[in-house]
Amino acid sequence: MSKFFHTCHFTSIHCRILSTQTLSKSLPLLLAPSPSRFSLSNPLSLHSPPTSYRHRNLSIRAFDSDAQKDEPSAEKEKDPDSDKPEGDEGSVVKPKKKVKRKEKYPSGEFVFEEFSAWKKLVVKLRMLIAFPWQRVRKGSVLTMNLRGQVSDQLKSRFSSELSLPQICENFIKAAYDPRISGIYLHIETLNCGWGKVEEIRRHVLDFKKSGKFIVGYVPVCGEKEYYLACACEELYFPPSAYFALNGLTVQASFLGGVLENVGVEPQVERIGKYKSAGDQLIRKNMSEENCEMLTSLLDNIYGNWLDKVSHTTGKEREHIESFINEGVYQVEKLKEDGWITNIMYDDEVMSKLKERLKIQEDKKLPVVDYRRYSRVRKWTLGLSGGKDKIAVIRASGSISRVRGSFSVSSSGIVAEQFIEKIRRIRESKRYKAAIIRIDSPGGDALASDLMWREIRLLAASKPVIASMGDVAASGGYYMAMGTGAIVAENLTLTGSIGVVTGKFNLGKLYAKIGFNKEIISRGRFAELTAAEQRPFRPDEAKLFAAAAKNSYKQFRDKAAFSRAMTVDKMEEVAQGRVWTGKDAASRGLVDAIGGFSLAVAIAKQKASIPQDRQVTLVEMSTPSPSLPEILSGIGSSVVGVDRTLKGLLEDLTSSNGIQARMDGIMFQQLEGASFASPFLNLIKDYLSSL
Repeated sequence: MSKFFHTCHFTSIHCRILSTQTLSKSLPLLLAPSPSRFSLSNPLSLHSPPTSYRHRNLSIRAFDSDAQKDEPSAEKEKDPDSDKPEGDEGSVVKPKKKVKRKEKYPSGEFVFEEFSAWKKLVVKLRMLIAFPWQRVRKGSVLTMNLRGQVSDQLKSRFSSELSLPQICENFIKAAYDPRISGIYLHIETLNCGWGKVEEIRRHVLDFKKSGKFIVGYVPVCGEKEYYLACACEELYFPPSAYFALNGLTVQASFLGGVLENVGVEPQVERIGKYKSAGDQLIRKNMSEENCEMLTSLLDNIYGNWLDKVSHTTGKEREHIESFINEGVYQVEKLKEDGWITNIMYDDEVMSKLKERLKIQEDKKLPVVDYRRYSRVRKWTLGLSGGKDKIAVIRASGSISRVRGSFSVSSSGIVAEQFIEKIRRIRESKRYKAAIIRIDSPGGDALASDLMWREIRLLAASKPVIASMGDVAASGGYYMAMGTGAIVAENLTLTGSIGVVTGKFNLGKLYAKIGFNKEIISRGRFAELTAAEQRPFRPDEAKLFAAAAKNSYKQFRDKAAFSRAMTVDKMEEVAQGRVWTGKDAASRGLVDAIGGFSLAVAIAKQKASIPQDRQVTLVEMSTPSPSLPEILSGIGSSVVGVDRTLKGLLEDLTSSNGIQARMDGIMFQQLEGASFASPFLNLIKDYLSSL
């Protein structure tokens, strides 16, 4: 969502997208007698010892001006940040073309191996000495309720929010835990992206390799929920289940007419034909380029859904499409056509599980829930203890350079804290490699660039792998491109290398409401962003456009350097376009398709660690319970309002830096509303508390 700042600097260029939700947050500020401008980001929303590891065989010093002075050979690797001759817009300093070798990566596929008799004995002894809260009754069924938000961060036991790494770890632990007989999944509306859903689905399929049962129960079902649920061994719906398997949509909103009616003239400088964020402000309908991009994304997501469901259920793809197009609304039809196992209530499914485990009817089914089972340590089950350590940094949310006054401890990516972790890993000899898990639409471009630099410095000393979640675009991709290899899910939204910037001319609006503003200035361009009561002068417009082009050039050229591409080749895949992980891989923006386990396998390969050897994953940030998380056990709706208010205030008081951001507002039906307007979240939380 675009921000309207009370204090503006010329260097403040945002790359982000505007939606209808944005208007609700921005219009009140349009009436402010202080400078107003908008800034936008992305549309919508082989192998050598670690000590000599070089990221893509490219010198870190290529971006160090001092190094270039000291080393004559540095001229061979040009700095993408070097200035081109003034007035020569066509000349671009291109990095020397590199021959990019296609590495053969391990599959990272989960292989279930039975423990030896000795290891089974060790596990039993460890279970006996485990703390009481880590003990589980033999023959228990692990129950997990999957609904709502799914965070990519580790969560404390006080948090009510689901944690993707803890969900995945529970699946792995349950597969090997002799006390767990199977898993019972409750699946309802998921408010997360397809990347996280794909990761969970992969762990469901991996768990089935253990030979234990996994049963799904889905009272509320859409395409995303069924995509996950159909991977279960058995699937049950209640008779009155809410389900809607009608297909997927993508939508775009345009504010050109609205702004025109209120007397606001957006003056947009768009770099990249797919940078549709500017279109949303100045157009009243969808451009051909925007339509092309959104259609491609939708086709990728829908096609993947059809293929995976077809493979899991054994149905022909054409049959699935035909079934959806019939407009089915009766649960009985789902059973008749074999989409579900049976129609049962929850208590009936529980009774069926007792029969399966040969438990008497009058006895209670032994269960252990997700939160309690998360306390069981992997060490107890013999799943940890490797001497080789790999550091893991989780980077989720919007990117900022410093922490805001109103931000909570678990919110967003703060560059100064992230850099501190990177430096600790670089200076330590404990870690053989590092994995950066990214789930971010971007944010402050200066912060992104500073983190990119530190990641490259780390990659010069040891292997660094990027693992992408739902989205790693704009600033999120900026971070990833500094690593030695990038792993993404099929439907991760990534790329978005582009810039849109501009300001609002509020002259007509001021005239309508009788407001006047006069400015006394010194300096030819002092009023560049301060004078929102008039349009740009020709010389101001020229300078503004040149600054936007320069910002885009820096981003694009560093991407080309990092990915060992020529600038011309990178230009073909940049221009602000958002790609799915699959398409990004085919265009050289991503190295491999898979989840976090694949990132670990690649890190082991690059660090010369045998694939069959256990490693210890060291989380660089451990969850600490915050007051809102503790209170969430008392009233989640109240905490939701508190968290939303803090996020809103942080947005409105953030610093004016260059932004490289993608807000996923186009894919609310596809991705959930993880990055939706705080105002809409506030309204939702308030209504839910009534």
